[in-house]
Amino acid sequence: MKQKTHIYLFAWALALMVSACANEEFEDPVSIDVPPESFIVKDTVRVYFGEGSASVELPLGRTDVTYTVNNGYATITNACDTAELVFVLKGSSTNGGLVYNGIYKCTFVLDNLSLVSNVGPALDIQCGKRVNLKMTEGSENSLEDAVGGTHKGCLYCRGHMKITGNGNLTVKGNTKNGIHVKEYLKLGTSLGKITIKEVVGYAFNVGEEFEMEGGTLDLAVTNMDSRAIDCDSTVTISGGTIDILASGDGSRGIQANYDITINENSGPTVINIAANGGRCSETDRHRCMGMKTDLAFKMSAGNVTVTKLLNNARGIRCLTAEVTGGTCNAEINEGE
Repeated sequence: MKQKTHIYLFAWALALMVSACANEEFEDPVSIDVPPESFIVKDTVRVYFGEGSASVELPLGRTDVTYTVNNGYATITNACDTAELVFVLKGSSTNGGLVYNGIYKCTFVLDNLSLVSNVGPALDIQCGKRVNLKMTEGSENSLEDAVGGTHKGCLYCRGHMKITGNGNLTVKGNTKNGIHVKEYLKLGTSLGKITIKEVVGYAFNVGEEFEMEGGTLDLAVTNMDSRAIDCDSTVTISGGTIDILASGDGSRGIQANYDITINENSGPTVINIAANGGRCSETDRHRCMGMKTDLAFKMSAGNVTVTKLLNNARGIRCLTAEVTGGTCNAEINEGE
């Protein structure tokens, strides 16, 4: 009788467990916007960099992802077009880099990654889809590209990118731009800090919209006609802190072909720009400016300050200005 009772109790407990599992909502780690570190298990490719070496670890049975390694440089090709993969990058190399080729959206996780490339970009993402770039909590990451190359950026993305994660990223652009994104770039509310203070061309060069919701940017451009944030479309800053030093002649703190919009829809917004350069030359007389837009400068909240050391530098230049809120300590020049 006791044995039968034990069997019944076991069957009853097992039924409860099956029922609970059936009712529990399963969250696929690659279906959410950016998987948290605890979810980096399924469909994850791990890349480890060492001094003069790189290794790639594929999930068991994964045949649609191939790779080659040449000393410290890894090239990954992802043929999967139905599911998002996560690529975790970790380690340190003074002669290494990664080239990624893919046809579907993907996520890259920087987990205390330090790369100095001597042959091109440090991170070259050849994917025209959405790319999530996440820094693990408290991580220190750095990227530096080769000198005198033909590439467009130290960190290059052919698609549209979102950067999140409460870590730090330092980028050095020795050939042209620091971060070059061909389509739009979004900086999320959870972003830690991005520092770009050594760059030949632009710190950020964005082909479509630039949107910032949070985090901290510490940027400096010292060369002639260089720009801290350059955008072919609109710039929207709705949260976060930006500190910019534009000391090159003709340099710009923020430049957009369309509207620049400042608000606090995502959190407190603080922008400090020092426009310390002069004119490019006597023949090319365009000026150093804190911000420049070919259309409207719109501000409804936040704090913007543009200081300048030279009289021929400018604060904010726009076609029209619409300042309805916030604090704007900057000279605004309207008109064509």
